[in-house]
Amino acid sequence: MGISARNICKSFETGPALKDVSLDIEDGAFVTLLGATGAGKTTLLRILCGIERPDCGQVFYDDKDVTGIPVQKRNVAMVYQEFINYPSLTIYDNIASPLRISRTKYAKSEIDGRVRQTAEMLGLSAVLNHYPEEVSGGQKQRTAIARALAKDTKFIFLDEPLANLDYKLREELRGELKTILGQKGGVVVYATPEPVDALSMSTHVGYFESGELLQYGDLEEVYRKPAQVEVGAYFSYPTMNIMPARKIQEQAGTYLRISDEISIELTPFADRLQEQEYLVGIRAYNLHTHTSREGMISFQATLELSEELGSDTELHLSHGSMRFVMLMQEVVRYPVGTNITVYMDPCRLFIYSKKNRKLVLKTFLEE
Repeated sequence: MGISARNICKSFETGPALKDVSLDIEDGAFVTLLGATGAGKTTLLRILCGIERPDCGQVFYDDKDVTGIPVQKRNVAMVYQEFINYPSLTIYDNIASPLRISRTKYAKSEIDGRVRQTAEMLGLSAVLNHYPEEVSGGQKQRTAIARALAKDTKFIFLDEPLANLDYKLREELRGELKTILGQKGGVVVYATPEPVDALSMSTHVGYFESGELLQYGDLEEVYRKPAQVEVGAYFSYPTMNIMPARKIQEQAGTYLRISDEISIELTPFADRLQEQEYLVGIRAYNLHTHTSREGMISFQATLELSEELGSDTELHLSHGSMRFVMLMQEVVRYPVGTNITVYMDPCRLFIYSKKNRKLVLKTFLEE
């Protein structure tokens, strides 16, 4: 059991926010609702936890219909993007507050035990007597998370809880949340526009665009087999490179031609290529500046921008009118305008239909 959403629809004055969304979240799952701002992920999160009512459809907790039950009457916990804490209460009292007002009557000793145990998990023991204005941004957000965890509810909802933190704090809290929430059990639903959040924490991912749930499933399945171009392009870090291509049928075999320099032989998959135009996807880390095996395709590109990201380097390249991103797992420095020979592995491609933008085939020989 867990949470089930059935045919959820929701519209606002600006238009439809959710269009016939259905999904099942099993006990023990950490589900990330992923998508850009306005895609519908936060609206679904708010409907699942009871803050919003759907225009149509139903929500079930453990097979019980809770669609008409307001959030105040559900045993849920919510963590928001903003650092929502009570400024007049200490960190200790902030964490204890939901237990003190709960319909379940907790003994003072039990409240104290839960507060201190949760504070210990989140590294807040040393600041329990401080007020929110006296602690750092990371500690403020940890306090909000601790307050949710102290309730000991089965269902926890988090709406972009790391958005207002700096890069280092985001990394720290990702690891902490994955460990703590994984140990807790129950159901966690987490809304974010950040693919890295989903990749680093989730067991399952749902990708939203324009109010539609384009794909939902196990993290590895969605990442390894993105069903539509939009899913593949967004659910990658950095973004997946998407290149238009035409099918060329020659006596020697079947090819997809991306440019004069880039032709990919796909003769073994010819029976699955029934259209004339396709979109070819390749992840940034599957482009290289050297050949690692036979059969790799080389082409010339010009460096437009180089960005160092810790121990990695992102190269932004142009090839004719196309733009590519290459991820190098080392620090390299090339001057802007440098001509670079790029090697593409033809056994690491996603082929999508240009008409319906759905996945036609993967050329991966092994996973």
